[in-house]
Amino acid sequence: MDIVKQTKKKVEASKKKLIKTIELKSYRKLAINFLILTVNLIIIILYFSLSQAKVVVVPAKEEFSHSTSIAISENPESGEAGLAIEGSTTKAEVSHTQTFTIDPTTSENANAEGVVTISNKTADRSQTFVANTRFQNEAGVEIKIKKQVQLTPGATAQVEAYASNPGKAGELGKESGRFQVVKLPYLQDKIYAEVSTPFTGGIVPVRSLTDAAFAKAKTEVETVLREKGWNLLSQTNEVDVDKDALAMEVTNVSSTANPGDKNVASFSITSKGTVSAFTYDKARAKEIIKQELIKQISPDKTLISFDDNSFSATLNEGGTSVTAKITALLATKIPAVALNQEDIIGMNQEEVRVHFTKITGIRDVQIKFWPFWVRSVPNLKDHIDIEIKR
Repeated sequence: MDIVKQTKKKVEASKKKLIKTIELKSYRKLAINFLILTVNLIIIILYFSLSQAKVVVVPAKEEFSHSTSIAISENPESGEAGLAIEGSTTKAEVSHTQTFTIDPTTSENANAEGVVTISNKTADRSQTFVANTRFQNEAGVEIKIKKQVQLTPGATAQVEAYASNPGKAGELGKESGRFQVVKLPYLQDKIYAEVSTPFTGGIVPVRSLTDAAFAKAKTEVETVLREKGWNLLSQTNEVDVDKDALAMEVTNVSSTANPGDKNVASFSITSKGTVSAFTYDKARAKEIIKQELIKQISPDKTLISFDDNSFSATLNEGGTSVTAKITALLATKIPAVALNQEDIIGMNQEEVRVHFTKITGIRDVQIKFWPFWVRSVPNLKDHIDIEIKR
């Protein structure tokens, strides 16, 4: 009986222990599942609360230049002055003459010239050779003497001669052999000529004044003319002359030769002109040209910046006004409707890029997602930042 009771007690104790074990495992599994759900919820909350998308739109840009004429006035504030700046001019008359040599530009054929020795080996025949008497060697090259010569039997004489035909073939040396008198072939062994001084000048350089050479010389003269004018105005001590701002009007140019003239070894150019130096309110001129440029910008463009280094002011002919010029950088205006955040929700980087680059006036798009795990534009508008890069 005791054994039965003890056995029952052990069975009851085992049941209780088993129930406790099962309950403990259930609680643990439930806790783990709850923890997993909590972590997932935190991740989802972090994803939506931290995810950011930044899109930087780079508009198309272009340079735009504008120039305008601004009057120089002693009293630019007066109502009659109009668009004007304060300034004054000083003028001087200058002239300069310069000589230039011409280098050979081409060559042409000419009659080579030299000296021959004529021999009369006959025993009893005197022979007269008139100017231009023709002599010819075995190669068929013909020469002519320049003046009349008379030879007694057994005599020789040196006389200047020239090749009948122009060109390189007429340049003869002592190796050219004997030259017989064309009209006395039967006396070729008795009366003949030989080269004593080589013939040269079959090809001669031609000095021709080209358009390019004339233009270069003219520019050089005008450069010196400007330098003379600057020195002259500087010596007056009336104004502090800016060489770069010096204006010059050439009033007369004359030359001893013209483009196309041949056989010209040198020529001279004389140039006369008026140089003008001026002082002016540069800051005011820059303000005016900037204002005038802004007026010319089309409605679909916006001003980014001015290139102050591009500003220039040139004194016009007569010295009563300057032409001011400046360059600015413009960008295409992008309408606000094209930057709607809702249009790109859910897009990845490539889709965002394609979306914006299709819009006229956008040159480039820069896209950045944050944190690193974000791969598309978040659904919340306030987490999307779209800006235009200037």
